[in-house]
Amino acid sequence: MVTDSIQPRKAFRGALLDFVDDPFYVSEAESVRYIPDGLLVLKDGKIEALGHYEDLKDFYADVAIVAYPGMVLTPGLIDTHIHFPQTEMIAAYGEQLLEWLSKYTFPTERKFQSKDYAQQVAAIFLDELLRNGTTTALVFATVFPESVDAFFEEAERRNLRMIAGKVMMDRNAPDFLKTCRST
Repeated sequence: MVTDSIQPRKAFRGALLDFVDDPFYVSEAESVRYIPDGLLVLKDGKIEALGHYEDLKDFYADVAIVAYPGMVLTPGLIDTHIHFPQTEMIAAYGEQLLEWLSKYTFPTERKFQSKDYAQQVAAIFLDELLRNGTTTALVFATVFPESVDAFFEEAERRNLRMIAGKVMMDRNAPDFLKTCRST
């Protein structure tokens, strides 16, 4: 028996904010779209309609609408440089970079040899990204394959799109974190 995998439409009402152009080439005002009372309609997980609620409501009268009054709905944010092993040390005292790395970062990263530990931190890290609206990121793990595996497993559990891999260092780091030798 073949089952129909088509998902029903979903509709969300609230203030909508998205970016429609590059502010490098047009003014900031032209690059942002804000709809104070908008409707976002999804069909099969893709946007079917987006616009002013008053303009769209009659077309989607048969679709249940989830309303978010007083809230702004935006596309997921993208972070292009973030280190998940540094989650535990957020707000650690700021020294000069090499001292900070030696005192806080490198000892913390050594713990990521344990997949269980890496998985616990990855869960916290990804939950925090989501809580702050980040749905896609370029993420640095550690040199330990366990940390990368744990990260991707936790991302998959949350159905997140992530780009990640191990950090590669060859100097200014302890031997247990170095991955290549300089010549």
